[in-house]
Amino acid sequence: MELNCNSAGAQLLEAVCRETLDQIGDLSPSPLFHNLVPSLNYNDMKNLPLLVIQVTKFKDENIALGIAISHIIADGQSAFHFIIEWARLVSGNSIFTKPFLDRRVLRGDSRVPRSGGERIDVNSHAANPHLPLPIVIGETSAKIQQEKKTSIDLLILSTKEIEFLKSLASDGIVPAMKRPYSTFEVISAHLWRCACRARLLIHEQPTVLSFPINFRKLIQPPLPVGYFGNAILDIRSMDFSGNLLTGTLANTAAKIRKTILAVTSEFLYSEIEFLQMQTDLSKFQERHDYMEYLGNPNLTISSWLTFPFNGLDFGWGKSLGMVEASHNGDGDFVLHGDLHGGVVVSMCFQEEYIKSFKYYFYEIFGDMNKKD
Repeated sequence: MELNCNSAGAQLLEAVCRETLDQIGDLSPSPLFHNLVPSLNYNDMKNLPLLVIQVTKFKDENIALGIAISHIIADGQSAFHFIIEWARLVSGNSIFTKPFLDRRVLRGDSRVPRSGGERIDVNSHAANPHLPLPIVIGETSAKIQQEKKTSIDLLILSTKEIEFLKSLASDGIVPAMKRPYSTFEVISAHLWRCACRARLLIHEQPTVLSFPINFRKLIQPPLPVGYFGNAILDIRSMDFSGNLLTGTLANTAAKIRKTILAVTSEFLYSEIEFLQMQTDLSKFQERHDYMEYLGNPNLTISSWLTFPFNGLDFGWGKSLGMVEASHNGDGDFVLHGDLHGGVVVSMCFQEEYIKSFKYYFYEIFGDMNKKD
């Protein structure tokens, strides 16, 4: 896909809500939020706007700013870069970090040649981003699972609970690179195991955990500061439900750590070269009119832990909070921080399993003086 720079601009809509902000909920992801973000016609892909903004004024004078930005243009870090600098500008400040807009720096033929080493076969690599997703054993396609109803919910983890997970993950196993497990690694390990239990997956069931990794600093030389675009790669880790359920949290965290460490600069260059050799890139693109089913027996976890979810000021005072308005479907998890140092897990899960999932998620904290 290529961007046609025709100065079409962004769309700005203004709306009024006769309710108060409190009346639409507690800022948990909700179908009601769809009214706060402009709707788009995805049947007309070529003429989709790159950026759509909706300002909604509530009865109690609160304001919601709904933002839809094309993922073709920006990944999460770049989207937040734009939002942060936008807030600075309208508040009378100058841009802190200028965007670097030359996409050519990510083309393999325009970067410094790789130093030594052979091309890595990305399709047999530990972090293979093209790993085929398994379906539930006994079913012939993902359609049955894809058509099941889903629900959206929030799970809250306190700093104490996060530290407890980290202590379990470090129990008896020295992490690769000998650095403590990150918040993302331990929460992801816990979510993966809970998903297998809640879904009642048999031990022989293969399951894949997918998660995007930001490689701006991983690739050598690193991308310029402020690189604006997409510099993420969705990587995948596969295991069997039985291994995850009979093993420990430490085993699962170690597997996730191994997958992350497999993403080296050599691997990233090999992935760029692999994509350059393809005659048809459509099967590698995430499009609204076709998206690979990522749900049961699999899951996807995205980390927004480094993004400023609270305190942005557009000149009206600091924001009360920021939430994602929608999810991609079953098994979609997003992690972001809260005001107290904890983590909020926003999740979409099949309705028939969500109650069990929440039970298993919190069961582990029943007695923090015990180890699982």
